[in-house]
Amino acid sequence: MLLILKSKRETGPKMTGFLDALGEKLSEDGTPYSVSSFEDLEVFIEKGSVEIRVEEKPVDEWTTIYPRKVGKYRGLAHMLCRLSERKGVRFLDGFHNRTKDASDMAKIIQIFNLALSGAPVPKTYHSAGYSGQQRENAIAFLGFPIVVKETNSSQGSGVFLAKTGEELSKIICDRLENNGGREIFLQEFIPNTFEYRLLVMGNHVSVAEKKTRSGKEEFRNNVHLGADEEFIDPSKVREEVRMAAVLGAEITDIEIAGVDIVDHPERGPFIFEVNSCPAFTTDETVSPEISELAKYLVSCEKR
Repeated sequence: MLLILKSKRETGPKMTGFLDALGEKLSEDGTPYSVSSFEDLEVFIEKGSVEIRVEEKPVDEWTTIYPRKVGKYRGLAHMLCRLSERKGVRFLDGFHNRTKDASDMAKIIQIFNLALSGAPVPKTYHSAGYSGQQRENAIAFLGFPIVVKETNSSQGSGVFLAKTGEELSKIICDRLENNGGREIFLQEFIPNTFEYRLLVMGNHVSVAEKKTRSGKEEFRNNVHLGADEEFIDPSKVREEVRMAAVLGAEITDIEIAGVDIVDHPERGPFIFEVNSCPAFTTDETVSPEISELAKYLVSCEKR
């Protein structure tokens, strides 16, 4: 079956006229089709699995997908194009696969690509509109507490924790309606007392930083928000965690990468983010980052 995608659920007269005319021709030919919108898409991501549903149906319900108008949903189009290709569904057109991760959807696209390539990431949910039913689907998938993240934030800003459905609805409404309509995604909360920032250079973990939040009420381990940082010998980090960080850098094609990663005692490592421009502590009495970076750059020059 053919799926025609418009950008929004509500249709203006121009789009209505187009769909009516095209539908008439398709019906004359006996070609079954359905019409939906990017606002009806839901993205479900977890370790080793990625699924996109359109009106709660999986992508491979269709054989061809034609997005008539993408509008502001270029990130969703990118993910839908990539997954369609993986599922053997024809997607028109393939240029959507080349959407850059530097877009406003950078973080969710990165999580999507990491999971699609087998890297360990937390369960993640994204939709364009977060309707009542979509919020219920997200809660059923993630469970509470739920972390809400803006897709283009940094240094721990734009990250919130919801412990109830009421809190989740309030945060989502504030982000989408009162904060310039910023795109958000939701993630399961991975219990932790600290996280690592592993500096990967040339497929090798060169520096290991342990970030520990200072207050009991704070759930983020960002140094910018007051977390303590301790630089340790990378060999003290479990090999599985180091390998996951290297894999994350390889998948994202970031040669000098700051990988934020948590090592859960039972579930293993979870990559939160792969940073292409990680912040460095320049005090050499505290951090070996600048020294290790210089060594790597020199080695690049000598090749």
